[in-house]
Amino acid sequence: MSPEALDITVVGHGEVTYPPEQCTLSLTVRTDGRSAESASEPAGQLVRELTRLIEPLYNSEHGPIDRWTIDQVRRSRHRPFNQDGEQLPYVYQAEASVEVKFSQLDLVDAFVYAASALDGVSIDHFDWDLTEPSRKAHTHEVRERAVQDAVSKAEAYASSLGRVTVTAVAVADPGLLTGSAERGVTEPSHRMLAAQSGPAAFALKPENITISASVHARFTAS
Repeated sequence: MSPEALDITVVGHGEVTYPPEQCTLSLTVRTDGRSAESASEPAGQLVRELTRLIEPLYNSEHGPIDRWTIDQVRRSRHRPFNQDGEQLPYVYQAEASVEVKFSQLDLVDAFVYAASALDGVSIDHFDWDLTEPSRKAHTHEVRERAVQDAVSKAEAYASSLGRVTVTAVAVADPGLLTGSAERGVTEPSHRMLAAQSGPAAFALKPENITISASVHARFTAS
């Protein structure tokens, strides 16, 4: 007599790393002075210098820079105190935010080196990422791997119990099957490391982007 059908519920995982395909730089221009003019004038000059760096590389369709923005120069002032608690004259500050998106990564190093060499310009953040079409395609691939992992686990459990036929009866995102509460696809993780020992050795070292997914699946084995 055939053994009674057995329910098997498993969690399948998939994870793959991919090299980044684009990079968005966030920069800040910041200068100060004893008057509004003495703070604003160098800030405006730095914005013009950054613009001269960006414009030759800009092409909205082909890159290497396919998007960039520069805010208007913002002005502020404050009165600091010295170590004796005496209030000092106003210090004026001028600031502008800059964002540059590279669709080709081979020129990011040179641009960052040139921009960071400008006194008053800081590189605040690197956002390494996949393009939207690649993200969708890779997410699909990782989900397939998660399902394949679930099938492989179910078959191994079934075989260890002497069952030969495994049939899927339910597949769901984590938390949607009874008794499950695990995360599904996780956002790509990425960060940036930089090394510098002179212009010739300047190199950015972004880590690969990791996409992972989990799936809950229920099978019957007979």
